[in-house]
Amino acid sequence: MFSEWYKPGCSLEYPLHGSGAIVDALVRGLQKFGGRISLKSHVENIVVEKGRAVGVKLRGGQFVRARKAVVSNASMWDTLSLLPPEAVPKSYQDGIETTQQCESFMHLHLGFDAEGISDDLGIHHIVVNDWDRGVDADQNVVLISVPSVLSPDLAPPGKHVLHAYTPGTEPFEIWEGLDRRSNEYKNLKAERSEVLF
Repeated sequence: MFSEWYKPGCSLEYPLHGSGAIVDALVRGLQKFGGRISLKSHVENIVVEKGRAVGVKLRGGQFVRARKAVVSNASMWDTLSLLPPEAVPKSYQDGIETTQQCESFMHLHLGFDAEGISDDLGIHHIVVNDWDRGVDADQNVVLISVPSVLSPDLAPPGKHVLHAYTPGTEPFEIWEGLDRRSNEYKNLKAERSEVLF
């Protein structure tokens, strides 16, 4: 991605009015064509009949039948666990189970005063602390977006919003099993997020 990003004539785009505008457009399209949205509806499992996904069973026992298809936005690992094992070819199950997950992302969202900031502030920035370590080394690369330079309505007048994140390089295993309310978690979060600041 980084090598493509810096080729002549390339750019990284951002949806006007933020990623929420994409969600809003999808909702409008879904409702326009008779779709229904159910929020906070935990899917217990995907129901398969005669080799075809026909709907979903919700945690409360309700069954929602699909007219054409069941589309899962869950990860392939989570989707596999929702399907009856006999409905998925073994070779496909094996492929999912042997696919390695990438490391995690760490995100920082904040607002800041735009006073004194140049009018030509770019939307996207990349910070590489040490090129010799590579762009996939943890705590080495931070991507920064300031979407309010394109969509001022994302921030109050005279302010900007910023999203900084590590690009899938945060080792998940150091976080695994930590209680988010514990001091150990809070201390690790403060330490590991320092790179974003």
